[in-house]
Amino acid sequence: MPADSVLADFILGLDSNISMLLYELAPTNLDEAIMKAKMIEMGQKNVSGAIQVNAKMTQLETENQVLQQQLAWEQATKLQSQAQP
Repeated sequence: MPADSVLADFILGLDSNISMLLYELAPTNLDEAIMKAKMIEMGQKNVSGAIQVNAKMTQLETENQVLQQQLAWEQATKLQSQAQP
């Protein structure tokens, strides 16, 4: 089987997101394609992890704001009830 055909079959067998990025890198042989595909996959996993961390941080910040507002409201309510005779 010709090397170009093996390379094309390898790229076609990959996840479409990886194959699209790999195609743009224009690997010249199968070993290079495998190495670059692994690098793309690792990069995607790193980005995915960072996105999850950012989403969790945003969620925690929102929850913190809500709790701060609830606490302020409870304190204001308590002060109003103490001020009334």
